[in-house]
Amino acid sequence: LNTNYSSSYYRRKESNLQVKMGKGPNAKKGAKIFKTKCSQCHTVEEGGPHKQGPNLYGFFGRQSGQADGYSYSSANKKSGVMWGEDTLFEYLENPKKYMKVC
Repeated sequence: LNTNYSSSYYRRKESNLQVKMGKGPNAKKGAKIFKTKCSQCHTVEEGGPHKQGPNLYGFFGRQSGQADGYSYSSANKKSGVMWGEDTLFEYLENPKKYMKVC
């Protein structure tokens, strides 16, 4: 589990990401971003199929590498990351680097 980052670090990263995106969270913009950048590889419906990436239903609060029926990388399975807003923001900035650090 990645314990090298304090919660203040995550708050700074989240604030930085919000500044880059605009004034803060925006559901409409988020949905558009998901549709154009994420939905090619992920589904979000309960019981939805895995694509190139795993189905994301129930993602928050789930440990990395744990969606039944999806073949994860060894690094993802072993990372011990518990997904939440803070870990997701950090991961999305550089997924390969994030999993190596964990």
